[in-house]
Amino acid sequence: MAHTDCNATPRISRRRLIALGASAAGGFAGAAIAGCTMPGTTLVGPNVAQTSAGQGAPDFKTFPSHIASAIEQVVEAKGAISYGLLQIQIDRNDIRGVTLRGTPILPSFEINGDLNFQWLGGSKVAMNSDLCLKRDEVDPFIDQLLRHDIVFQAEHQHFYDFEPIVFFIHFRAVGDALAIARGCKAALNATSTPLPQAPPKHPHTPLPAAELGKIIGAKPSVGANGVVSFQVPRAERIMLGGVHINPYLNVSLPIVFEPLPGGQAAAVPDFGMIPSEIQRLVGRMRSRDWDIGCLYNQETDEDPQLFFSHQFKTGDPIALAHEIRDGLNLLNVELID
Repeated sequence: MAHTDCNATPRISRRRLIALGASAAGGFAGAAIAGCTMPGTTLVGPNVAQTSAGQGAPDFKTFPSHIASAIEQVVEAKGAISYGLLQIQIDRNDIRGVTLRGTPILPSFEINGDLNFQWLGGSKVAMNSDLCLKRDEVDPFIDQLLRHDIVFQAEHQHFYDFEPIVFFIHFRAVGDALAIARGCKAALNATSTPLPQAPPKHPHTPLPAAELGKIIGAKPSVGANGVVSFQVPRAERIMLGGVHINPYLNVSLPIVFEPLPGGQAAAVPDFGMIPSEIQRLVGRMRSRDWDIGCLYNQETDEDPQLFFSHQFKTGDPIALAHEIRDGLNLLNVELID
């Protein structure tokens, strides 16, 4: 999730950075826009870019501010440069009254999406994003993605028991930053998403954000309505359509807390897992009575293949954080000690 106070860089050791440098960045399969491949790349088959030998490690710490501002202007939404990415949260403030097991679900909590951009040099970016949609918006939204050469990756529900139900679309592209931004805006225009949007200037929360962060092992970020979120990256090198992507480019594990009356909270961890981790993780969380909302792929052509599971529970926020951390300890993720 993108919020105003989240400007940290990922916690990656020097040894990890050296390991990352051994791979080369390329282009998303099926997403390279004509004339917009990266410098030093050659096309291998239709719309597949691959870097030539000798290129250095991807830059996971930099995103030029002028490119970020231009993207924000096109999509009519402000974000933040966080973890080396431009991350723009899009809240569906027009979708109200959604509940989950009787708990009111705020747009800033789980009825939203994120536009995520990684700089690839010059005016080129990789984008990997998702958005929450109403039923009648799904096909028009997909039509705009296809029309603008943006790869349609997934269509699913995060929770089977949302009332009313909402859907989520995942999409990606590589190419010129403004061309991709215009495609994202065209897709947004196929919905009733209210624009412009911006994060709150002075967010605050009744939740113990710092303590939750120490338990979970990630930096807290406070957004609208006191929602507290975290991003936990996978430790592996992740390739998506041939591109070595930043581990926060919409493939990290988001963990979100919504304040409830009486000092309680609703929590949704979205665990990203490789196949061998699924049974143990789901078994551990079910033993703690977490609602397993889904299990799905949200990207196409990623390596390693990742499966995501949104899970839900309400209660004391500190107790919930300990249970989430217990699940994270079963996965190959990078945590702040």
